[in-house]
Amino acid sequence: MHFIRHNIVITILTCFFLSGSSCYGTIIPFQSDSGKIIIPLRLNNHKMTLRFLFDTGANGMAICKSLADSMQLSKNYEQATLFAGGNSRITVSSGNTVHLSDSLVLENQSIAIFDAIDEGIDGVIGLNLAQEYRIGVDFDKQTITFSDYEKPAENIQGEAIPITYDQIVRLPVTLNLTGDKAISGNFIFDTGANYHIIAFSRFVRKNRLLLSGFKPEEQSSTVSMGHATTVFSGKAKQFELTPDLVFADIPIALQSSSDKNYTEDFPDGSIGILLINNYNFTLDLLEKKLYLSFRIH
Repeated sequence: MHFIRHNIVITILTCFFLSGSSCYGTIIPFQSDSGKIIIPLRLNNHKMTLRFLFDTGANGMAICKSLADSMQLSKNYEQATLFAGGNSRITVSSGNTVHLSDSLVLENQSIAIFDAIDEGIDGVIGLNLAQEYRIGVDFDKQTITFSDYEKPAENIQGEAIPITYDQIVRLPVTLNLTGDKAISGNFIFDTGANYHIIAFSRFVRKNRLLLSGFKPEEQSSTVSMGHATTVFSGKAKQFELTPDLVFADIPIALQSSSDKNYTEDFPDGSIGILLINNYNFTLDLLEKKLYLSFRIH
């Protein structure tokens, strides 16, 4: 299995997509592509409908350079960004109009421009949505519910998991790679990542995971903003989110890199869409909780 992933950590804008409503909030449909959450939208005066990935591993908007050029998006300034594998500088287009429906138009929005975005999507929209609204994702119905934080949370299904939030959502986890030793860590909740779980290089080196008796089944690479990192894929004996949410023999990738650019607070790993889409979920940044409810397939 080869993982191609762009991990984006940026703070840019807040927006939402309006399609319908209920007593629990605003409900919108999404398109599902290999389990991923794709939101349709339009930019500026262009009539073309774009496919933007809802990516909880990002907290702003991004678009690929070729599309930005064809749509003649302005390039207003540069800023630094951090990603899994290193850091870089990106160009940002400001002053854009985002059409999320015929009735909802957001003015003066900023979008980061990257050389490449994952194949099959035009751009990314991230956790800026969850900063303003409690987000409920129902994979069975292919809908997202946006409920106002000013209203009390009602009828939330699933087991509550405590989270921390500082531009990205992190969950406390326990990893037992080979069955011999349990290791605690903080992993990103990342709907934009095309894997089950991955342990980042610093965490792998610190805990000597590649020397633990782990038997990789495949060697491949991740690509993040043009930076390739070797990964070794196999199975983890046990991965625990809570005592009631324990995964046995789950696919895992271990990054192998000598890169020293990680900061001390850099996350230990990431939980991707291949694990997440087994659950409907509600993300509540105000209460700092993630609710997971097992899907009825």
